[in-house]
Amino acid sequence: MSTVNDTTVLVRRLDVTARRTDQVMELSDRAEGGVLLETVIGRYVLDRDARVVWLLVDGRRTLAEIADGVAGQLDLPVADIREGVHEVSARLLDLGLVEIVSAADAEALAQLTVSG
Repeated sequence: MSTVNDTTVLVRRLDVTARRTDQVMELSDRAEGGVLLETVIGRYVLDRDARVVWLLVDGRRTLAEIADGVAGQLDLPVADIREGVHEVSARLLDLGLVEIVSAADAEALAQLTVSG
């Protein structure tokens, strides 16, 4: 499994399609409120908790910031969910659904955000 930490910044791959459909319910018994991710080579179902992580991955937030966001949305202490956020993120990375943003790319993106 890939190694990620609180300073890791991830971005969703452009070749991944995400959608919420009734089809998700047919693919998993924990899919209520989840999302279906599709690529050219596969389909992946995220449950509602993993979906929160997916929605916060934007190429700007660190995993620490994503963990804070998940904790806020689920009304749980960050300490209770940090490891789960790391596990979901590492799995998304292993499956090729997200990529690690380099420090240079993160800095360039931050500059575009500030000036744009």
